Amino acid sequence: MDRVKSSNAVSRFALATFVAWLAGCASTSLISSWDSPDFRGGPLKKIAVFVMSTDESVRRFAEDQMVQKMPAGTKATAGHTLFDKPEADKEKVRAALGKEGYDGVLVSRLVAVDKSETYVPPQTHFVATAPQMGISPYYGNFGGYYGYGYVVMQTTPGYTVENTTVVVETILYALPEDKPVWTGTTQTLDPRSRPEMIQAITQLVEEEMQKKGLIGGSGKVSGR
Repeated sequence: MDRVKSSNAVSRFALATFVAWLAGCASTSLISSWDSPDFRGGPLKKIAVFVMSTDESVRRFAEDQMVQKMPAGTKATAGHTLFDKPEADKEKVRAALGKEGYDGVLVSRLVAVDKSETYVPPQTHFVATAPQMGISPYYGNFGGYYGYGYVVMQTTPGYTVENTTVVVETILYALPEDKPVWTGTTQTLDPRSRPEMIQAITQLVEEEMQKKGLIGGSGKVSGR
């Protein structure tokens, strides 16, 4: 019975470790950013959002997410609602945005998807057990003690984990000058799903632009 309990304890420990590892896998961070020291226009009021993706569903979802999460004070429009298909003629796009009074354009594109492998070596787990006291202790003979020792010490085999790193670049342009006023590069490690990754990138990017006073209702941050 004690051997069974020890074995179950080891299994629960291994499962808890694996679940904790899974929970901490996906993470998105801003690895670099730049904002123009020359821009004095204050928060942009009307922005068109374009996501450069050949996957139409990804493009639409990402543009919609950026529009939905745009802070109050800045009106955003998804590019797919302005053009049915991605428009290759940039002059045509610029003319259309200028005619509609847009003072900014937010553009995101996938820079890289890198894959690598990490080898996790075998691990030995020990389960603490109290000595049994009584007339017939478990170590009363060599066979009993020898077998018991192998029950409380178990080793999980080594395995290989595939790591995925996704890098996305986002640039905010001011119109009609057509000059970049902010750029940011995000890195997502082992994304669990595209929607979750897009939502994380959107929140991170727009929070950073708002801190810089480039979008939203507040003015530019002093000392920027």
